[in-house]
Amino acid sequence: MDQPAKADFKKRERIAARVSAAFKARGYQLVQYGGATVEQYSRGKYTTSDVDLGFVDVAPSLDVRAQIMESLGCERGTRLYLLEGVVVDLGGQAELLSPRLVELDTPEGLLLLEAPEESLVQRVLMSVYPQDDEDQKKAALMLMVQALAGNLPLDWNEVDRLAALPGFKIQPVIAAYKEEAKKMVSWSD
Repeated sequence: MDQPAKADFKKRERIAARVSAAFKARGYQLVQYGGATVEQYSRGKYTTSDVDLGFVDVAPSLDVRAQIMESLGCERGTRLYLLEGVVVDLGGQAELLSPRLVELDTPEGLLLLEAPEESLVQRVLMSVYPQDDEDQKKAALMLMVQALAGNLPLDWNEVDRLAALPGFKIQPVIAAYKEEAKKMVSWSD
C-alpha cells in the first residue's frame, strides 16, 4: 500500500473516533460499520472514502446530531458531514445482526466496530445481491484471508449463523469463498 492511502486510512480512523467521542460526551454511543470497518479489519488492504457510523440503541434527533457535528467544525447537514476532508455518513440506529462489538483504542478515544463476522457476511451478500459485484467479493476474500492467516479473530460459527439468517441465506457462497481464500493464504505462505 502506498503512503497516502495509509495516511487516509489512519485519518478516517481518527475522524471516526473523534466523532464517537463527541457523541459519547452527550450520552450517545456510535458504532462504525461498512467499508471503513472492512478497511480496519483488512489492515488497510481494502480502502474506502467515507466513514459510516450508526447509533447503538438510541439515536439523537437530527437537530442534536447537527449541533454536535457543527461543534466539530462541520457545516449543518442531516446525514452526510464533511470533517477535515472525510465524509462522515451519520445514520440512525445501527441495525446490527451480531451482538458482539469490537473496541478499538485510538489516540482520539474508543471506537466501536461492528463484529468482523457481520462485516464479512455483509460483504459476501453485497458481492452476489442484487447482482454480482467483484469489488465486494474482493473485500470479502480479504477479510477471509486475514482470518485464515490468523490476523483477524473470526468466529466461523457466528459467520455460519449470520449467513443462514432470512435475507441472507448465503452459506454456499461463504463456503465457496472460504475455499478460494484458503488457496490465497497457502499461496502467500
